[in-house]
Amino acid sequence: MLDQITHLFRLQAIIEEGSLRQAAERLHITQPALSRSLAQLENYFGQPLVERHARGVRPTLFGLKVRSASLRLMRQWELTDEELRTEGGAGRIHLRIGAGPVWRTVILPEVMLRMQRRFPKMVFEIHRAHPTDSYEDLSEGRLDVILSGISAENRFPRLVQKQLGVVNNLIVAREGHPVFDRVDAEGRVPSEALLDYPWLVYTEYQTYREITMHAIHERLGQPPEIALVCDSLNTALASLQRGDYLSLLPEPITMAAVSPRLVPVPVGLTRREVKIGMVIREEAAGWEPVQALGEASGEVLQGLSFS
Repeated sequence: MLDQITHLFRLQAIIEEGSLRQAAERLHITQPALSRSLAQLENYFGQPLVERHARGVRPTLFGLKVRSASLRLMRQWELTDEELRTEGGAGRIHLRIGAGPVWRTVILPEVMLRMQRRFPKMVFEIHRAHPTDSYEDLSEGRLDVILSGISAENRFPRLVQKQLGVVNNLIVAREGHPVFDRVDAEGRVPSEALLDYPWLVYTEYQTYREITMHAIHERLGQPPEIALVCDSLNTALASLQRGDYLSLLPEPITMAAVSPRLVPVPVGLTRREVKIGMVIREEAAGWEPVQALGEASGEVLQGLSFS
């Protein structure tokens, strides 16, 4: 078993370097020894893992699949090693969390306080989650958990999704924005008034722009005037606080803006709900820190008031 793991780790170096010679130098072994490792793996699996070309080697499709599995195995080995060393009084366990903007802005600060009280020897790494790349990072062990929006579609069958809550996407503006002077006798702003003000689109995720455009176009039959597009949440919030922009944002994000606050515009558009939760590798589903992270996140979500 240990020999197979060694061969798999060597295959990873071959694929990453694209060259047997460079991989051998990186691993500090001879090239013939590396070639023997590769040959043993290919014999074991019964098919080639790399193909030669003029500048070196590149992985076959099956070779990429084997590499992905070996990365996953390497991370599990790493976590087990860290856990055992921590129990022995040395080392610390690192939990790598990929998080969407709602999580990073509002939810995780409180969750991390709870987690560090429960796991004082654990290091929590918070990384920005990408809507597509992060799932590959999770599958191959570069992340251990993703906290973000979740959907029914799952292209990675060995990843497990767990819903922890629901957030609404709301049209918001700063307190004192002139749009609130347009409130009618029924306590609502006429939907056509939304076209009279510039719009800010927050684009850390492309889906935010698509949701904004679709929601307004669905109601009014035409898109609003986009005056500012930015992928920085801090810039988006500061601009909304200072200008006459309107924006469509996940409700918890607006809690990060104070003085002036960002408040919902009372307009009769269809509510846009997004399921949020955690995604983990199936072998980590029973790991205590992961279970505790889900529990703490659910508790914090229940305690938040977005009104």
